[in-house]
Amino acid sequence: MRFRLVFFTCAIIAMFFGMLMMFPAFADFYYQNNQSGYTFLTCGFFILLTGASIAFITRQEINTKLSPQETFLITSSAWLCAALVSAVPLYFSPGCISFTDAFFEAMSGLTTTGATTYSDLEILPKGVLLWRALTHWIGGIGIVVLAISILPVLRIGGMQLFANENSDKYEKDSPFLATKIKAILFLYIILSFSCAIALYIAGMSIFDAIAHMMACVSTGGFSTHNTSIAYFNNKAIDWILILFMLLSSLPFMFMVAIFTGKWDRVKNDTQVKSYLAMLLLFIIPLSFIIWHLDYFSSYEESLRQVTFSVISIVSTTGFVLDDYQQWGPFFVAFFFFLLGIGGCTGSTSGGIKMFRFNIVFKSLRRHLKMMIMPHAVIIPQYNNKPVTDEIITSVMVFLSVYILTIILGTLFVAASGTDLITALSGTFSAISNVGPGIGTIIGPDKTFAEIPSLGKWTLSIVMMLGRLEFMTVTVLLLPTLWKRT
Repeated sequence: MRFRLVFFTCAIIAMFFGMLMMFPAFADFYYQNNQSGYTFLTCGFFILLTGASIAFITRQEINTKLSPQETFLITSSAWLCAALVSAVPLYFSPGCISFTDAFFEAMSGLTTTGATTYSDLEILPKGVLLWRALTHWIGGIGIVVLAISILPVLRIGGMQLFANENSDKYEKDSPFLATKIKAILFLYIILSFSCAIALYIAGMSIFDAIAHMMACVSTGGFSTHNTSIAYFNNKAIDWILILFMLLSSLPFMFMVAIFTGKWDRVKNDTQVKSYLAMLLLFIIPLSFIIWHLDYFSSYEESLRQVTFSVISIVSTTGFVLDDYQQWGPFFVAFFFFLLGIGGCTGSTSGGIKMFRFNIVFKSLRRHLKMMIMPHAVIIPQYNNKPVTDEIITSVMVFLSVYILTIILGTLFVAASGTDLITALSGTFSAISNVGPGIGTIIGPDKTFAEIPSLGKWTLSIVMMLGRLEFMTVTVLLLPTLWKRT
């Protein structure tokens, strides 16, 4: 285990975030929030110099191949380092939050969860609001790269199914992986620019358009206003965000395939077809139900409200247009169960993700068939690939750890002094990287400010576990990992 390489990687990440802090500093100076501007400037230079010093001391040959142990440790350490570094300017900036709150906010941003501890966003300096949005945007592209380059190789949660998406030999080489990452980065930037321009044309200010673009394409959910998207009261903005939340919850390689004309892959993508069908199955009947219950004056408004809320939760964005807890007990229960679904693998979404539901369904169908025909040989197929027992086992292990983490997280948050509904929904929301929870404390129109410190640290850990697909972090607890050379 090359620990110097771990420190070197974390130092490079610290330098990167130190440079990023110049953007909120300039924003603060532009909007004449000089105190906050100097805070970001000072923190940025300090972190940049510290990172550069550590990188110089621990410099390594970065072209060497990483062992699985080093990959696990570097991935987890990098995310933790990024959160710690990102919390520093939030702690020292005007806003009077503790380091616990600052770390929670930073982890929520980088994991694109969108849960906040700020009670009044309207009084925050522009630099703080922009920094929150930047952590979303960086965390969003970071998890996409992780999902296509690291998790399949580490065979986590069934992701080995996506290790080689094509059979051509040259596509298994690292140059092709680099090409895929470049294509995804380009698409991410195109989506970002398109979203920001559309929001600006629809009526947002330049600053709000940029901040909400970053929160949208990363499926994060941080807003610049206390009432989130409801603040704008603009139908065009609602539909624009619906479109880009949906696009961002689709696999980025799927969208790359569309642009490159690989129509066979587009037509045969089981995950995307299942995901879109599920959304329609939820949205159409629910919009009719809420329209007939006279919650809204027209069917268009009912359709828009339901579509926005469903896609916001399922994509794990967490933007709020209306407090769906006021729609009745059925909708509260329905949206609670939506918290865990998530979008598609290879997107910026969190949650269990649609392909795992596909695998579970295929496994269940195979099991039922074999109960009738015990001697039959039935091999499930996913995107014209065989679903092996190893993949099924990986998915089941993922789901088991997912449920166990919810149970343990709920117990720890409840032990901090919160009620059961808050503890359960907060943990469920954190593990799925959604943001808003259920109840009177952390509901869609509330914040996590009232959660005690133990609860916030617990939820911060849960957010990181959910974002890194659990096994990337939990495998570090095995003594066997450290014994191997």
